[in-house]
Amino acid sequence: MNVGVVGGGLAGLATASALHAAGHSVTVYEAAAHIGGRMGTVTMEGHPVDVGFHVLHTAYPALRRWVDLDALDAVAMDPSTEVILPSQGKRLLLGDALRRPSTLFPTLRSVGPFNALRLLRWRQRARGRDIEAPLDRPSQSIDAGLANQGFSKALRQRVLQPLFAGITLDPERNEREAFATFTWGAMAKGNMVMPKDGIVAVPRQLASHLLPASLRTGVAVEAVDANGVTVDGTRHEHDKVVLAVPQHVAAQLLDITIDPSERRTTTMVYATDAAPLRAARLLLNGEYDPTASPVLHVHVPTLLHPRADGQHLVVATLLGESDHTAEDVQERLLSWFSEASTWRFVGRTDVRHALPTIPTHHVGRDHLPVDVDGVLLAGDHTTHPSVQGTLRSAERVLEALGVPLPQGPQDLQRPAAVEVTA
Repeated sequence: MNVGVVGGGLAGLATASALHAAGHSVTVYEAAAHIGGRMGTVTMEGHPVDVGFHVLHTAYPALRRWVDLDALDAVAMDPSTEVILPSQGKRLLLGDALRRPSTLFPTLRSVGPFNALRLLRWRQRARGRDIEAPLDRPSQSIDAGLANQGFSKALRQRVLQPLFAGITLDPERNEREAFATFTWGAMAKGNMVMPKDGIVAVPRQLASHLLPASLRTGVAVEAVDANGVTVDGTRHEHDKVVLAVPQHVAAQLLDITIDPSERRTTTMVYATDAAPLRAARLLLNGEYDPTASPVLHVHVPTLLHPRADGQHLVVATLLGESDHTAEDVQERLLSWFSEASTWRFVGRTDVRHALPTIPTHHVGRDHLPVDVDGVLLAGDHTTHPSVQGTLRSAERVLEALGVPLPQGPQDLQRPAAVEVTA
């Protein structure tokens, strides 16, 4: 079988690597000059910096089928989250006391016993054997669901709402509460890890199973149908075509109407001699407001993977269309860290169409059919916006084609495959 895969991101590369391992001919068409899609990493002062904020949840069952985590040299973030109230100069700790008992009393002081009990109940309910099961039930919006669980208004505003704004990249949190439960379960069951060479190491590992000649980068696809891909006016014939592109690109190529809203994110990266955080955890803005207090959270990736020169990188994340300058963000961070005035700006990243929009009323772990007019669809907009959803979307395509799913990354190995550096 000769298959054309449009899109060199996680879904497209997973699909292509399994097809190649099964002995099929594959051509991957990627519009960008490099593979990876939204799982991108750039180099700043010789150190990898992710484009946007990324972590891998080791609890995702699909991840173990596709990715060799040991080969990524991935290190786990601290399981606790800190919350800062900049106007008060105060910090709160939200810890996982079951994994780190020392965080029990600080967490109780931060959230109170009743909120802590409700968080524990939610944790136990969410961490079932099938962490995607909550998606199969009707759901309210995140904010409505959190209120119905009985969490106090203060906890919702200071902790849970900014946390899930960051997870969904939506300041309004219009995603389903069922999705919040799914991610809460993933955080409870596993670790959040960061690869040594950045998040792009994940798609690169999948691409390493392919022949270099099968990867065509810098190629803008103009049209697709069940048996062809058109590039620069030339139609390339295939037995099957897989469309593994972001939601807005799929909508254009297939003439599908979607929600026009766009989820965007920006990070500002600064260098400093001393890390402003003691642990490799997320420092969340408990007073987050897109206008008045636009920095959503800060983390220090060099606490996990140190720089050779001993300096640290501080990464501040903002949501939405950002016209904030590096100087503006740095000035705002002075109420977080008094030493922020000494930081040196080293770069920024911007991601458009960072995550798809799934309607709040949708029920199910799959959002779109796998086959649309003979074109096979993959990508997180066809399932749900997570690495788990993305890899499962590739598995749906493979099942439709009758191609075996890998039971581990070793199943993707073929003697003909060579390492790529795209």
